[in-house]
This record gives sequence, structure tokens and C-alpha cells, in this order.
Amino acid sequence: MAVLLLFFDGTGVGRTDPHENPFAAIGARRLGALAGRPDGEADAFVPLDATLGVPGLPQSATGQTTLLTGVNAAAHAGRHMVGIPGPTLRPLLERESLFLKLGRAGARATSANAYSHQHLASRRPRLSASTRALLAARLPLRMWDDEGLRGLALFHDYTEWLCHAGLSGPTGDPAGAATILGRLLDGHDFVFYEYFLTDLMGHRGSREDQLEQARRAEALVAASVERIDLGRHTVVVTSDHGNLENGSHGRHTLNPVPFLAWGAGAAALGRAVRRMTDVTPAIVDVLARSRGTS
Repeated sequence: MAVLLLFFDGTGVGRTDPHENPFAAIGARRLGALAGRPDGEADAFVPLDATLGVPGLPQSATGQTTLLTGVNAAAHAGRHMVGIPGPTLRPLLERESLFLKLGRAGARATSANAYSHQHLASRRPRLSASTRALLAARLPLRMWDDEGLRGLALFHDYTEWLCHAGLSGPTGDPAGAATILGRLLDGHDFVFYEYFLTDLMGHRGSREDQLEQARRAEALVAASVERIDLGRHTVVVTSDHGNLENGSHGRHTLNPVPFLAWGAGAAALGRAVRRMTDVTPAIVDVLARSRGTS
């Protein structure tokens, strides 16, 4: 069994109001839980408290670090921390990385995200929690001008945003993106893919921008669930904090974030995950059990 984790930044569990919630407005099916329909089309759904028991609005650095370590990063820092992990959070990622733990369990893990040499060669590259977690496990980063052009990686937006990063290459679609993710699953036990335009457009996008991001998230999940062999593999969707599900303002929300799963390990993961801190240990455990190493 292998697990595909689709991480959509800034997507919480919203209300059924289509005027407020872009996921409700587009009639999301696979992501129906984000549209306020907990009985949506998933084999397992658990709403996770994104506040982590710490006052204030949940933020990316602490939310992502929590998901990718199993440690309550907001409690560790004493507050919610924005943006990319700084000196307070980096040691957690270096010590408790999901990818590091999977490697110790004998699982082959990778990220599907494509990086650019321009970004990594900048004087002070902004390295996300997922990048720090990968580097902690000494896993190679997939480069756009190599693996990306060979159909072995996806840019952070699987459609047309290459030009915004000064890169060239073919634009993608949900079916093509899901095919690449499925290809990586065939050679790995765990594949991670991060999509952050959902949060970006939740902050500063127009109404149409927000609807388009909800459509893209729904389309990628639908294509992945339809094209990946769910008899053998598991597709998981989660997030770090709410934002896009409430288009009435450009701020993060206090809404829970989704833990959605389809396929072979969905029931086991659904039983094991009750908090954001459960995501890393649950994935490590279910993959260790499938490999007979627990």
C-alpha cells in the first residue's frame, strides 16, 4: 500500500452558504466536507481543530510543522507563527520530520513538488515546512527542468503558473497531474504534494479567483481518486488552517481543517486521526503495518 497526501494550504471546513463559501458555490463533491457537507464523497472524514489549543488565528508555519511532525508546534512556540518556519520551528522539523520517520520505518517517501534552481540559488531562499522536512530526511528535491519536464514532478500549481516563476514547459490539467502522482506512487510508499494558491487567493484573490481555486482543488482530488488504484493505495487530503472556505474576508479562519481519505487505508487512518498531531504518526503506523515492520 502507498499513501498520497494532497495538502491544500488554507482550506477549512466551511458552511453550506454559497455566497460565503466557494466550495459550496461550485457544488464540490469529493471535497463536499469543505462545503459544509460532512457526508460528502469520502471514505473517511475527520474535522481537525486548527487552533491547536492556542489562542489566535491558526497560521501556516505552526500548522504545517504540526502536520509534518506530529508535534503541537503552536504550543511549542507559545503562539501561532506565520509564513515559513523560523529558528523556533526548524529544530522540530529537523528532528521529527514525517519523511525522516518514514525512512526509519523502511518506507520510501518523496515529494511530488518541482523546485526551480532560481529559487534555491537565491540569497535567502524561503524554505517551507515541507521543504525543511524533506531536507531533514536527506531526500532529493525534484527539479522542474529535470523531473518536471519528464513527467516526474508537479509545479506548486499544476496548471499555468509556471510563467509567474519564470519557467517554461507544458501547462497541465487534473488528469495529467493525477497521472504523474499515480506514477510516483508506483515507486514509493508515500507521496506528498503541496498546493498553496488556495491560501494565496483566499487572502487577495477576487471572487472568481477564489471560485477557480476551489474548482482546481476539487478537480485534482476527483482525478486522483478516479485514476489511482484505491484497492492498493490511499488518497489523503488535509490542510493547515482555514481561509478559502470563507470568501467574505481575506483572513484565516477558526474553522477546523479536513482530514479526508479514500481507499485501502482510509478506515484505519480515519480511526487513528483525531487531532492535527495525529497525522504524522497515523501515516507512519499504517505504512509500517502494510510493510509488516510495526
